[in-house]
Amino acid sequence: MKSSLMLLFIAIFLGASGQILLKYATERMGEINLEWSAIPFTLLNIFRSPWIITGICFFVASMILWIKVISTMELSKAYPSISLSYIIVFVFSVLLFKETVTLTKVIGMVLVSIGVFFLQQ
Repeated sequence: MKSSLMLLFIAIFLGASGQILLKYATERMGEINLEWSAIPFTLLNIFRSPWIITGICFFVASMILWIKVISTMELSKAYPSISLSYIIVFVFSVLLFKETVTLTKVIGMVLVSIGVFFLQQ
């Protein structure tokens, strides 16, 4: 069970890191255009970005670890833990992207943490 928890937290961290890498990449690329005429060019730009490729690799690694975790852990305990990624993304969004911190966001993060704690019991 201890190793499952460790793998769970690694999977969560990898998934959150993937989100952060995708955000970093899109900030460098600018707004993504999904109009029919622009899709080929957009896809080419997306898949030429090493940040996006790395983010996708993080997601794949997270998914593989997730499959391992749910093979040994109750889904009703494992799945709510994914919400910890909200906290990781929030912290790194503030640190890396200078996103705003509000009291309601902080209260939300505290409530998520409390909820995850109780669901693990």
